[in-house]
Parts: sequence; C-alpha cells; structure tokens
Amino acid sequence: MKRSFAAAAALLMLSSLSFATEFGSFYNSATQADLKPFARDLGGLLGSDTFHTGRVLGFSGFDMGGHVAVQFLPDKNDAVMRADGRHPAILPWAQAEVGLPLKIDGFVRGTEYDGMTAVGGGLRYGLLKVSDEPWKPQILAAVVGNTATSQWFTADHLGASLVGSMGNQTITPYLGIGLDRTRVTVTSAANVAPGTSVLTLEGRFTAGLQYRPWTFLYADAAYVLMHGQSGAEAGLGMRF
Repeated sequence: MKRSFAAAAALLMLSSLSFATEFGSFYNSATQADLKPFARDLGGLLGSDTFHTGRVLGFSGFDMGGHVAVQFLPDKNDAVMRADGRHPAILPWAQAEVGLPLKIDGFVRGTEYDGMTAVGGGLRYGLLKVSDEPWKPQILAAVVGNTATSQWFTADHLGASLVGSMGNQTITPYLGIGLDRTRVTVTSAANVAPGTSVLTLEGRFTAGLQYRPWTFLYADAAYVLMHGQSGAEAGLGMRF
C-alpha cells in the first residue's frame, strides 16, 4: 500500500509531461464569455498545493520538492482549457520552504509551463504548539500570492487556507479549506480586446494524506474540490 501511494503521487506529477494545451490555446480560443471560467480554473490551480500537513516546519526547518495541481475537467464554459478536448488541466511547481521564528513558515514557488511563467510565495502560521507527538492535532493558517504571465494574458492570485492534520511519523491525513481570488487581464487575443480584465473569488476544499517512508523524504496526494470542480494535487520532497 505504501509503495502504491508513493507511486500514485509520482504518477500525478509525471502526468504533467503528457498534456501541454491549457494556456497555449488562449489566443485563438478565448472570448469575453470564457474569461471568468478560465480565471476560476486558473485560480484553483494556482491556489492548490500550498500545504501538505497542518504542521509548520519549525524554526530552521527546510523543505524542498516538486508539486503538481490537477483539475480533472475544466469548467464546461472554459473553452481555453477545453480547446483540444476533455483533458485534465495541470500546473506543476518547484517549491522551497523554510521555518522561521514564532511558528511561521515562508515559502517560494515557481514554474514555466505551456507558454506561461508563474512565481509566487507565502507564509504559514501555526495556530497550535508545534508537536510531533503521534495523533496530536496540528492547525495552520496560510496565505499565498502568485503572478502568472504569458504573451496572451497576465494573472494575479491571492489565496488563503486553514489546514488541520493528525498523524504519526509515517502517515498524516490532512484537511484544508480555502479561498482563491484571481484576476486575469488579456494581453493579446483574437476575439477579446487587450486590457480586458475579470475578477473571481472561489472556494477550495482539500482532503489528503502525507506518507513519509524515511525521516527526510515524503510523498503527498490529495483530492481537491476547486470551485465545484474535482481535482487532485501531489508532491515529492525532502523535509529537514
């Protein structure tokens, strides 16, 4: 079971190599009616995978890994991400995290994928005393900001999440609830005037599991409900 869980997380990450159509089709596919559904889908991807337990790292802790967010089917009105058929919408990330004083974590992330470059970062704050005692609850609040650019559009995203977890040294289930605020502005499109902008605010719910086969190595996978659309997230990393 443990090997299957780690393999599933790796498969979700590697699947990002199989699809590259979400953002490159924007110029020809986007219309005024598509912009809000596209912003909702993009915001859900940008806001996902910013946590993988409810425990902060603790002062001087460090975490580095690769992560991927997946929305199984784009919004039915999002012609941009559906341009080449019904396929998952995917966004991979590289992410680094550091534990700071006062139960605060800082993290930075970045990606370049299918004609879009995105960078971001944020903070997490532990609401309870940091503990590794088995099955003791851990809760954190997280905020993240991301910007994304391509030759066709720009996007800015703000997200906030509340996350709780309980586990042991090997297995840690976690639950999260969050909000994603996303603004998309058209730079160049065949059917939309440059400068056209839309703003969305949507909810996000996460239920996942982190598996640590060794002290410093982890894999995580989660089901994510992004503005009513099913998705997933996964990660592989090293945590010190």
